[in-house]
Amino acid sequence: MTDVQITVNGTPCRVHRNAVCRYVIWSEKAGGNAARTAGQKKTDGAAPPPDTRAEVRLTAPVDSALASALAGAVLRPLSRGVLPEILGNRLCFSAPVPSKWSLEFPGSQEPPVFFFLYAAEPEPDPGEGVRVFAPGEHHVDELVLHSGETLYLAEGAVLHAHLVAVGERNVTVCGRGILDIDGEYSGKGRRMTHLYDCSGLTFRDITMTGSYGWSLVFTGCRNVTVDGVNILTWRCTGDGIDVVGSSDVTVRGCFIRTADDCIAIKATDYRGEAGLRDVRRVSVSGCVLWNAVPGNGIEIGFETRCDEIADIRFSDIDLIHCEHEGWQSGASIAIHNGDRARIHDVVYRNIRIEDSADKLFDFKVLRSNYSKDEKRGSIGQILVENVAVISGAFPPSILSGYAPEDALVRDVRFAHVTAYGQPVRSAVECRMVAERTKNIVFEAEGEKR
Repeated sequence: MTDVQITVNGTPCRVHRNAVCRYVIWSEKAGGNAARTAGQKKTDGAAPPPDTRAEVRLTAPVDSALASALAGAVLRPLSRGVLPEILGNRLCFSAPVPSKWSLEFPGSQEPPVFFFLYAAEPEPDPGEGVRVFAPGEHHVDELVLHSGETLYLAEGAVLHAHLVAVGERNVTVCGRGILDIDGEYSGKGRRMTHLYDCSGLTFRDITMTGSYGWSLVFTGCRNVTVDGVNILTWRCTGDGIDVVGSSDVTVRGCFIRTADDCIAIKATDYRGEAGLRDVRRVSVSGCVLWNAVPGNGIEIGFETRCDEIADIRFSDIDLIHCEHEGWQSGASIAIHNGDRARIHDVVYRNIRIEDSADKLFDFKVLRSNYSKDEKRGSIGQILVENVAVISGAFPPSILSGYAPEDALVRDVRFAHVTAYGQPVRSAVECRMVAERTKNIVFEAEGEKR
């Protein structure tokens, strides 16, 4: 990778590197060093006012491959409408705080640069139940978390550890540091977390990188919050967040670039029987997603070994890439019901698709390589509202029930789906194949078909 210098509001930033990207983690300092409107009052330790800005400057070495690639740079999400300014070997842009970005160089071998821009956050007071990792490298083979405990990774801290919590309550993992399980763990094939049968879990703002399987997995858990977390993986089965047999889960403001599903909702005996519980009340919002090979962007399934998966909400999401999967199962928005569950009351609302290589929607009841239940489930009461293909290809979609059983895909409403600003009014206009389905409705500008 070409060396690069990056500053935010004039302050040099450390540029982290892994196998697929560079990335910068920057936090506004308490007391306020972000650019503000003239005369604006400082807000020490408080949430930033809406006009707080970060001025980002990237400088590439003169005559380098990166300097040559700057002219074609693309800043995503495109929906935010921020265009970088390029002058020679320098690129600048202004962004709100907090926000997360992917700066890419199409046609170049240069990897993307991710920017994770945070508002100020006071450090937790040290004391009983608070475990702090200061800036620097830390190596812990297995770190067991206990009820009532807070694990704080300070900005600049890199913790190499496998996190474990089993049957615990009210555990928090937070900070602007990095949880990195690459490198010395390569021979162990370690996954990043083992979180089983817990309640009151909070993961906030940390960056997780290098997992050798599913990254942030909640098995049989309740009352979970994931807020502002970044997940970066590049190995097959490197899912981002897996909600397995868990309920009352909130995911918001995350940046996820994975080599498999970005978000997956499942029911399976992952690490134990607790993963076979019903899944209810899951909300995912305000996220930026990049699904690299293989997998799906937003997934329910394939493993659905419970009675119900219901009350699921996905909203305000920018899916900036969903790459070609190659195994005929990849999609931007997927429900793959491979077992007996009745999947219903699912909403996809205000989702922008920038680059979808395989399928747009893929809703199927099927028998897959992962299926264990003999009975097939169903898919129904699905609302797809204000989903927009804003750039890239317009891929096909598939809705398919299961035969010979009466395991249908039914009662799916597509409301105000658009492609490049134009309404999609029918299955034909959506390039959709539908079989063993019932009551599939398209609505646009008051029309129903």
